[in-house]
Order: sequence, then C-alpha cells, then structure tokens
Amino acid sequence: MGPRTFGLVLVGLILMGGNCSRARVESMNEMNAGVELAQMKRFSEAAESLEKAAAIDPTNHQAYFNLAIVRIELRAFSAAREALERGIVAKPDVPGYHEKLGTVLMELEDWKGAQAAFTKALELDPTLFKAHFKLGRCSEELEDPQNALHQYTDAIKTGPRFLPSYSALGRLYADLRYPDHAAQVLTEALKVAMPGTEEEANIHHLLGTVYQQQRKFDEAIAEFQKALGIVPGMSDALFSLGWTYGLQGNDEEAKRYLDKYVMMAGTDAPEHYVKAARDRLAELRTESP
Repeated sequence: MGPRTFGLVLVGLILMGGNCSRARVESMNEMNAGVELAQMKRFSEAAESLEKAAAIDPTNHQAYFNLAIVRIELRAFSAAREALERGIVAKPDVPGYHEKLGTVLMELEDWKGAQAAFTKALELDPTLFKAHFKLGRCSEELEDPQNALHQYTDAIKTGPRFLPSYSALGRLYADLRYPDHAAQVLTEALKVAMPGTEEEANIHHLLGTVYQQQRKFDEAIAEFQKALGIVPGMSDALFSLGWTYGLQGNDEEAKRYLDKYVMMAGTDAPEHYVKAARDRLAELRTESP
C-alpha cells in the first residue's frame, strides 16, 4: 500500500535535514505511526497518534492534515474541519488544505464557508480544477447559477478530462433552458469519456434528456439506447426511453420500456418516477384497443 493512501502524507525525517527540534522529531515519528495505522484502516488508533503528533508540535501542519483525512474516513466532519482549520493556521499558504476544508464544509452543508475555502484555494492555485467544480456546486446551492456556469467552465478548461464538470455544466445549461449550449458541452464530454464506462453511459443519458427537451425524439431515443447499450440495466435510461417513446406516440415501445423500468426499479428509485411510470402504463393500457 503506497504512502499516499487516503490522501495521507508520510514524511521521512531524513528528508528534513538536521535542524529538527526534539519536539518536531517526536511529532513526526508519532505522525508517521498514525499514517501507517490509517493505511491498515485502523482509523481510531490512527487518530489518537495524529492527535498526539499535533499536541507535541502544534506547528506540524501535516499532522493536522493527516488527522483531518482520518476523521473524514470516520465521517467525523466537524472534527475534520477543526483539524484543517488548525493546519491552515500553522501553514496558511497550502492550497490543498483550503480545498479539503471546502470539501468538508460541503459535507456539513456550510455552503458559504465552503465557497470561501474554495475561493482561497483558487487564489493560491488557479489550476485546481476540482476546486472550480466544487465552487460551482456551492454557487448552485447558493442560487447563483451564473457563477456556477463560470466555475464549471473553468473546471473544464483546467481539467479537460474530468467528466463531472461537463455533466454539471451541461445539466445546468439544460435547467436554465439553453439546450443548444447543453448539447454542445455534452457532445464535447463524449470525446473525452472512456469508452464503455458508466460515465459515458451517463453522458449519453444526459444528452438524450436535452434532445427530449428540444422535442428531438429520434435523437433522444438514440442516446438513451446508447446508454443502455453500455449499461443494460440503467434505470434512468429505461424510464427516459419509455417516456420518450410515449411522447413520440409509439405506445408499444413505451409500454415495453416503462414495464422494464418498474420491474427493475429498486428501493433507491425515486418514488415519483415509479409512480409516473405506473400511471403512464395504466393510461397506455386503457388507451389500447
């Protein structure tokens, strides 16, 4: 298992030269022990070692960062936030610390705090494409869609192979009723998607919903079929395909795919979608001669 498992930082004292104080040496030894425990997934013990490391030398910013990573693994997000804030006090100019703080604040649904953290991370390093992406998410939560569009666009520019940015930008354009822009973004996404992956299937599905919004039913159906060709049991695509066939007036195919959707929809399926599919099936069967 490598030294950066879980995003942890393992530091060899030999790399630090001979100017270390006794406290720093003890802190680093305790920190490295904590990292090794975390790599064995012994997270509670790892947290104890990392807390000791930080207590021995409060200037050891890496101990706070590693402690935050372990607390994230333990889903203790408030404690992770505290560790990152202390790490930032000790070393305020590390962009990754601010980005990780923003990520934790998103988990805590502190969208304004997360926005401030990502903004600071990007001031320090404008190339952090995931920070742009997450800042876009925050902007949407804070009902600022224009800034979200801007951040998702910057995320694509700085990380052109990171597909979630394309999906988010395409979806937002569609939500804002700019389907041509949405289709253009999603078509670009297909050029960088790994063939045959679930990510590619999701892009095809999203592009299909945009075409459906434009009432380009043939194009929409083709995209949903491509999604199902990659992931045959993709429930969203089954529903969308059945619904689009219904809009097109192809009742037999509508029934076939909506039946499949209802049959395959698990407990995680949105209840309103399942109800809509059942209601539409009832209508189609009533309309049948």
